[in-house]
Amino acid sequence: MRKVAFVAGVAALIGMPAIAMADGYNAPGRAYERPFSWTGFYIGGHAGLATGDTQGDLGLPANLLNTDYSLNGGLFGGQVGFNLQTGPAVFGIEGSFSGSTVQGNTTCVIILECKRDVDWVATVTGRVGYGMGRSLLYGMGGVAWADVNTNVSIVGVPLLSGSDTHVGWVAGFGFEHALSHAVTFRVEYAHIDLSGGEHDLAIVGGGPVVVRDNVDVKMDTIRLGVNLKFGGRDDVRVPLK
Repeated sequence: MRKVAFVAGVAALIGMPAIAMADGYNAPGRAYERPFSWTGFYIGGHAGLATGDTQGDLGLPANLLNTDYSLNGGLFGGQVGFNLQTGPAVFGIEGSFSGSTVQGNTTCVIILECKRDVDWVATVTGRVGYGMGRSLLYGMGGVAWADVNTNVSIVGVPLLSGSDTHVGWVAGFGFEHALSHAVTFRVEYAHIDLSGGEHDLAIVGGGPVVVRDNVDVKMDTIRLGVNLKFGGRDDVRVPLK
């Protein structure tokens, strides 16, 4: 009886490492790693800089009005998206919303000051990338929206104002790297084209519309971002070679 118990005990001890390894335990002397996958949902935040230019057309002779001037400022906000990785190819979709301090001003019609500012920018983009382990190179493109305001003043006194929600397109590229299985960092360039907005410039304080301004806005942006990733195949372990 003791011999049977001893044999059973030895068999149990021999079987324990196999059971532990099947459950994900790293046996002594053998190293394991968790392969990274870009597949999964993510949410994050970003901040960056924007520069560009804006044009307006009031239907007046060009020599009477200067409506071509520069814009610059900052962007800050958040993004949410989903990636699907198959082999090294990564496909994704992302939505973002940014508050904005982008603005510009110029002297127009001799003594008038024209000012234009972008209140916010939103995008919905598709992404295609090439995954290299924890690093990802990608290109993206899609639709962009922005709230753009035009203000005209004389010696600092508000005179006319108007705004419109512009719809345009965005395209760019970026590099993203996983700092861990859940946290990634990115740097991204994007060109945003917001053409064809119509600003009805009315007298400040509720007065009538004086003139319609056809406004174009173009911006180049550089944004840094951090994402928190969910899902994927990060629970799979493979032995290191």
